[in-house]
Amino acid sequence: MQPSAVFCTARPPCLIYGFRDSPFQNEKKKKNRELTRNRWNGSYGLRLKSPRKKKEARGERRMRSMALFSIPSSPLISSPTQANPNGSLRAKSSSLLFPQHQLLLPSNTSNALSIKEELSLTSIPSLDDRREQSLVEQCILRNQKHLKELGSWGIGGPCSYFLQVSRPSQLVAAIRYCRARSIPLLILGKGSNCLFDDRGFDGFVLLNRLDQFQVVEPGVYRVGSGYPFNRLGVRCSIAGFSGLEFAGGIPGTVGGAVFMNAGAGGQETGDVIDSVEMVTVDGDFRVLRRSDMAFGYRCSTFQRMKDLAAIAAVTFRLVPAERTRERQRAFLERRRKSQPIGERSAGSVFRNPLGMGISAGELIEFAGLKGLEIGGAKVSKVHANFFINFNGSTSADMLALINHVKERVDQMFGIELKEEIKYLPYRT
Repeated sequence: MQPSAVFCTARPPCLIYGFRDSPFQNEKKKKNRELTRNRWNGSYGLRLKSPRKKKEARGERRMRSMALFSIPSSPLISSPTQANPNGSLRAKSSSLLFPQHQLLLPSNTSNALSIKEELSLTSIPSLDDRREQSLVEQCILRNQKHLKELGSWGIGGPCSYFLQVSRPSQLVAAIRYCRARSIPLLILGKGSNCLFDDRGFDGFVLLNRLDQFQVVEPGVYRVGSGYPFNRLGVRCSIAGFSGLEFAGGIPGTVGGAVFMNAGAGGQETGDVIDSVEMVTVDGDFRVLRRSDMAFGYRCSTFQRMKDLAAIAAVTFRLVPAERTRERQRAFLERRRKSQPIGERSAGSVFRNPLGMGISAGELIEFAGLKGLEIGGAKVSKVHANFFINFNGSTSADMLALINHVKERVDQMFGIELKEEIKYLPYRT
């Protein structure tokens, strides 16, 4: 008879034998339904389906089925378990499950694998230089990754080093690696607010994919900095919590939204932040509480921090409200009608002038610059504050268009526009 378990072939065998047909049960002990063997790998998550009834000739009896699903592992989220004498499972440490995996557990194990305990990034052990070098150098791509593949504008040449990280330990190792070797470091999320140079970047580009998602309590979410910001807005709105409805149509990641204090329609990211976990340039962790941070229009405390290397995770505290899903959809529909959706753009190029009562897009439109083209770069006809790569634009084309628009608006209205996008030269 085959064991009632599902094999995960993506990694080494990881089995949990069920209560029926286990090869380790003696013939005399078939009536004993306790768990007899439990081999656990910390790289896997466990999902126990609800008990189901199965009709047989002899009548009805309850059966329990088990299935295994693979999830990424890290020093923070790996949670090895052990089998207790009574057959239940207990966790050695708290476990952080990712959004695509649901935890369906019977009552006797739901408490044992609770994820309410807050995880601290400071629990990551320090890594020696040899291990850091091994972690990073095994995955580095040298002069192979083009930045045009990472930015929403589709502009940019190759970078000297490239690494994609999905675990905090990888992030720390890469930061320490660059620090020890004096290599310029650039950390990217979605690249939706950046203009890369045609020659590329003479340094280390780190692609942030820390996309963990944890529900600490209703309305309180701890999210990895690489989690898509628009997905977070939709998810919170569906759950009935207000504060991030505007995020549904904003490209980028949570880390970038916090750094820039992204916002729309009277809402801003900084309004709902409870705490931020960051990594310094030395590879150390620090947690900032709400009282330690300040936010303004498209600015935050993090833009002025000289020792900031990366934002690792953010905890949001939202409030329950009605019609959150309707408001989120209204934000998204308004964006679709007023912005060049589907075009290669980087969002708003200029910040709105403060205290003027007029937006940067309106100033550009009143200056008669809508539809202006320089090389392959163009001012959008849908929204004048969106510049489009419509025909193989280079960074030189886009910079020329940006400077021309700034000069024209300054000449006509005496207002100096300030860029919201960030130009990243070949060498810093």
